[in-house]
Amino acid sequence: MCLSNTYKESDHSLLMTDTSRITEEDGVLVIRDLFGDTVRIRGVITAVDFEANTVVIRTEE
Repeated sequence: MCLSNTYKESDHSLLMTDTSRITEEDGVLVIRDLFGDTVRIRGVITAVDFEANTVVIRTEE
């Protein structure tokens, strides 16, 4: 199983650990972790690194 940490691009703050799924619903990214917890955020994915298990999101602030 390949889980990732998801970070905000602007300040590299951690949005979620153990990210298992990211979907888009009506212009909002829905980030889910292994346990089903979710974070909803407006933005775009700017990087996915499978070797480092990271996802970076540029948020709309």
